[in-house]
Amino acid sequence: MKIESIFAPIDGPLHDFEDAFQEILQSDIPLANQVVHYIAGLKGKRLRPALVFLASRLHGEVTPWSMAAAVVVELLHTATLVHDDVVDTSELRRGKPTVNSIWDNRISVLVGDLLFSRTLNVLVDLQSPPALGIVSEMANRITEGELLQVEHEHDYQISEPVYFDLVAKKTAALFAASCELGALAVADDPGARQRMKEFGENLGIAFQIKDDLLDYAGNVAVLGKPVANDIRENKVTLPLIYAFAHAPEEATGRIIALLEKQQLAEEDIRTIIDFVRERGGLAYAEEMAHHYCSKAAAILEGYAPSQVRDALMTLVQFAISREK
Repeated sequence: MKIESIFAPIDGPLHDFEDAFQEILQSDIPLANQVVHYIAGLKGKRLRPALVFLASRLHGEVTPWSMAAAVVVELLHTATLVHDDVVDTSELRRGKPTVNSIWDNRISVLVGDLLFSRTLNVLVDLQSPPALGIVSEMANRITEGELLQVEHEHDYQISEPVYFDLVAKKTAALFAASCELGALAVADDPGARQRMKEFGENLGIAFQIKDDLLDYAGNVAVLGKPVANDIRENKVTLPLIYAFAHAPEEATGRIIALLEKQQLAEEDIRTIIDFVRERGGLAYAEEMAHHYCSKAAAILEGYAPSQVRDALMTLVQFAISREK
């Protein structure tokens, strides 16, 4: 299943979004234009703007306010990706060179700041204290998530609660804000906003767990990036956390010794993946992804059947069935 087919009910707004997003990225500075044009060409699934539009349609219609909110979440999301690539010294993003690998870290940081400032411009135009509150909370959670990740870098004893806190801050915060803003674009209904926030939160956690699974069991040709990146970068995610918690100390020690090597051989990576699979890490992560998808679907059950609700239900299933 392709995600584009799920977004059929909002084809028009998504098409218009591309023009709106390109327009807000324009700058009088040629270098900035060059970089942001490259960034715009790296567009991913446009999942967060789509969530804004779907949440709006679920409660009424897509409005100009919905479009502005979609631009806000995508600007903020893009800015965090640009800064993430600097922090992680990443060279590839969606199978293509990152901004920092083409230009340098100075330009990447400044362009990320430019995207943040454009986010503030659009927020001011919205003239909505509730929207400002949603976006401020989202930005705060994302930043805390980044710091939490740095704090637990190379922490092989990271606990499951800390992992879920990290995922909620780094990934689910954007999903939650996108859905809540979509509901707010139609009416400031506290009940609708809370339902959409919780829906997005659960969907975002499920998406991240699936990403962690794909890093262990994905297909490099489909993903467009190397598998086992988390292993190579010593990132301890849910499959490995569970495997460590259910393995003898001696076996865990051997795996940690491999992870601490300066450079992992392909054989080392296979050994780690086999360890995680044999100790039930992949099965457990799959189970937890289904758990959070079930929580998201339960929220949608409270809405009357419609094309938009069906699209969101399908998106929930896509979260755990996708291959990239």
